[in-house]
Amino acid sequence: MKAISRRDVLGGAAGIAAAALAGDGAAAAPGRAPIPYGSAAQIETFRADARYRDALVRLCDVIVPMNDLKWEALRHDRARFDFSGADELVGFALKHGKALRGHALLWGMALPPWARQMASRAEAERELTRHIEVVVDRYKGKIATWDVVNEVIAFEPKPGEPYRDTIWQRLLGPDHIEIAFRTAARVDPKARLVLNDFNFEEAGPGIVARRRIAIDIVRRLQDKGIPIHGVGMQAHLYAENAIDSEGVQGFVADLGKLGVGVEVTELDVIDWKLPPDTGLRDQAAAKLVTTYLEAVVAGGRPKAIVTWGLSDRHSWVHETFPRKDPARARPLPLDEDYRPKPMMQVLERYRSGRA
Repeated sequence: MKAISRRDVLGGAAGIAAAALAGDGAAAAPGRAPIPYGSAAQIETFRADARYRDALVRLCDVIVPMNDLKWEALRHDRARFDFSGADELVGFALKHGKALRGHALLWGMALPPWARQMASRAEAERELTRHIEVVVDRYKGKIATWDVVNEVIAFEPKPGEPYRDTIWQRLLGPDHIEIAFRTAARVDPKARLVLNDFNFEEAGPGIVARRRIAIDIVRRLQDKGIPIHGVGMQAHLYAENAIDSEGVQGFVADLGKLGVGVEVTELDVIDWKLPPDTGLRDQAAAKLVTTYLEAVVAGGRPKAIVTWGLSDRHSWVHETFPRKDPARARPLPLDEDYRPKPMMQVLERYRSGRA
């Protein structure tokens, strides 16, 4: 085995640990490396719920601070950084031998009011560079992987308008992507740097365009000698929509040809349009996740599989995609009482290397 750097930790050391941690202890099948499994963690729930903390320790190889590394949490005012929540989650992960993903160094949302009021290119570049320098340096050697740029691709790209309309795009144009990756690479040359985005998994011209734009970003960074190591596929899967397996496989394979891997970064299932029966919904979610992961793996094994939360008790899906009946959403691997659902069984197969 080659020497493992921090850049490799999600795909190497954590993967080996994942096989040992898998529930049934099964050895990985020949040629099937274990894929580390992890979850995003909410600081409020983490502090309040001992079962939540226990589930993170028992089931996860990777922990992602869900909100506490976003600008809104770190930069209440321009002059001061507040690392209290992030430090708490990072310390917990390191204490329990978990790998960490940092989310996110640049995003057009979750910004404090002062950042939304920036007015010049010089101001935006200065604040973006300083932010990344301070944050990445603080967690250098602790956070192995960063979502450097999050959700930069337009939801419905138009010719000549591939990027989201954000304060960064308005003031810096496409250069904001390059500034972010270049700065992160300079501060921590050993970190794994990722472009994270959504809506890669379904069919349709808009999705095809989003995949093409992601690949274009990778190529442009590479052409300029700016490091990029991965593309994060968020995978907020709509239960009523089919997976474009051929498209997903091709996208992952095309990135692989550029020397760039993928990781599944925010997996959950939005079941708002399914019947209320819990057994039916749980089976449908497991089947959908299976179809999606099979397509990803067919193109190239991801460095990690991370769900956007762990238990149905705590999920953004409840408010963002409310059901029209009294049933509660069931988007995650554990139910509201922290019992594993069929989705968890699917994830464990990849975590153990049996899939």
